[in-house]
Amino acid sequence: MDESFAAPQDKTMPESALEYCALQVRTFDPDRYLIAIAAAKEFRPALFALYAFNLEISKTRETVSEPMLGRIRLQWWREAIEGIYQGTPGNHEVVQALAFVIQNYGLTRQYFEEMIDGREFDLEDRAPNDISELIQYAQQTSGCLLQLNAEVLNSDRNSADAVGIAWALIGLMKSIEFHRGQQRCYLPGIPVPLIGSEKAVRVFADILEAAAQHLNQNSQQLEGALRLYHWIVLYDLKQLLKIKEAPFDSRPTNKAWRHCRIVIASHLRR
Repeated sequence: MDESFAAPQDKTMPESALEYCALQVRTFDPDRYLIAIAAAKEFRPALFALYAFNLEISKTRETVSEPMLGRIRLQWWREAIEGIYQGTPGNHEVVQALAFVIQNYGLTRQYFEEMIDGREFDLEDRAPNDISELIQYAQQTSGCLLQLNAEVLNSDRNSADAVGIAWALIGLMKSIEFHRGQQRCYLPGIPVPLIGSEKAVRVFADILEAAAQHLNQNSQQLEGALRLYHWIVLYDLKQLLKIKEAPFDSRPTNKAWRHCRIVIASHLRR
């Protein structure tokens, strides 16, 4: 598989910034790394920059000792995005890469701002009130990220948004045990001590249904790398549906096979 990052026309992007973004994504977000590699060569630098930005804001909760510090970190990123659009990008690898991408693709500022706003919820010690609030969180975070992907790839933004929401919902359901270890729960209306209850199992099933509904929205309009997103989410959804009657007692054990399937799929979409 060709893993070249930069096309000749991308030489103006600082090489160190691109290398930093690509390494961060490869290390901490392997699924999106493969998706970026599956994209046409000229789009990879932009996708790596977007995914590295997503990593920076999504890890806020894990990198601070108290919510106020997290809010300060998110505010720093708001000001960094503002600086990019004002033509004064800061001296940070991801910021430098984003400045290049935003200038070359004319990306919508609102999507970046909504992604940052969505991460404010991660700093709250509560579950979403209902599925509507959870879907709003998924839309602000993953939905907006995939809409930026669609702008780079000149694809349908509404379809990308729907798949992004499904991606976030499925990802959160796969991470219930991880979040429980941090005393967090994204099951609407379920406090941490009640994870594993019959009500929690019902809510889990409802969220899988919501993800399935979003996957069915205009999926035929997705192409290339965004189509690969759809395939991955659908694959993970099917695995979770197999354990939905006892989702907190068993976890999928096919990680190696799943990874191989993604590698093969990404290669076939070259």
